[in-house]
Amino acid sequence: MLLVRAELCDRLETLSNLTRRLSPRDFTARVETIRTLAAAYGLTPVVRVAEALERAVAETSSDIRACPTALYLARLQDAIGCEKLDEKASQALLASVSVRLGA
Repeated sequence: MLLVRAELCDRLETLSNLTRRLSPRDFTARVETIRTLAAAYGLTPVVRVAEALERAVAETSSDIRACPTALYLARLQDAIGCEKLDEKASQALLASVSVRLGA
């Protein structure tokens, strides 16, 4: 599991570094690879935050800069390190996104 989490961290770091240079389609494709890998290993919080990020990008597909990607990417980092792998942990991470978006 440590190797999977390390791979997810590497992919997330690459995505973070490329965010401004990627089209919404390419950005979403990279998020999808993170989500798919996480799902294969039962990392539910990562899957749920990635799904939320994909939806947020889709809602602002004409301008990815309108999407708060940094907020979602930070929560993805938290999700990758999360010890709990259940829906309750997923909901807590998503709630933290909602709170920050509402602030």
